[in-house]
Amino acid sequence: MTAPRAFTDEELTAFLDGEADDELHAAIDAALETDAALLARAEALFLPPEVMGAMAQGYDTLLETAPAMAALPEPVAPPARRRRSWAVLPFGVGLAAGLAVAAFVGLGTPEPAPARGWVSFVASYQALYTTATLADAAPTAAETTAQLVTVSQAVGLDLTGLPEAAGLTFKRAQVLGFNGKPLVQIAFLRDDGTPVALCIIPAGPDAKPVNMGAAEGLGLARWNTPGHGFLLIGGTDAAPLEAEAETFADWAEDIAT
Repeated sequence: MTAPRAFTDEELTAFLDGEADDELHAAIDAALETDAALLARAEALFLPPEVMGAMAQGYDTLLETAPAMAALPEPVAPPARRRRSWAVLPFGVGLAAGLAVAAFVGLGTPEPAPARGWVSFVASYQALYTTATLADAAPTAAETTAQLVTVSQAVGLDLTGLPEAAGLTFKRAQVLGFNGKPLVQIAFLRDDGTPVALCIIPAGPDAKPVNMGAAEGLGLARWNTPGHGFLLIGGTDAAPLEAEAETFADWAEDIAT
């Protein structure tokens, strides 16, 4: 049995900042799905950009408004006092100082946001969809083909032979993005009006079977072919989702070879 790869803090930081190369990003993204300890480390390293910006602004403001420093007296031995220990993240001492300044100007010390992979972001986006979101989309056959050609070129797979899954009506295909990678979204409506999306993103070389789950209150099925990750998400009924996933997973295997 192969031992799980150990990632350094520098590698995790590069992943969180979107600076990891494709191989490292795919390896960490896959490991986060099963390694709780790695997920905890990533969460400890992550601070949202808006928090970092607010801390920097608070620090600049404090420096601008600080009074001139008086001449320092001759050093004397300080009285004994209890020392507070601060948990310092691997970003260095500068970050600890920034957190202290942020607390001074009223921001407080923020709680680290959880590290999120692409499936989590897609689920949050898909949760916003309603029947009305896609109801008016009625592409012609030519428009459908053109859209599938565009997304095929973006992700490096021939998606023009997209199969018809029972109960699903194609509505549109578009290219989104995640951490510098193309993320294809193919949107459908079920006969009962449930929005469903098939998403595809470049991934690692290992194939993975269909795995059913849920996120943001929506059912999902995910699998991998060599080089690509697939996600089918929508609704809360597992039965139609499993059948749809089987159709698309069989097709995904065919186009991967």
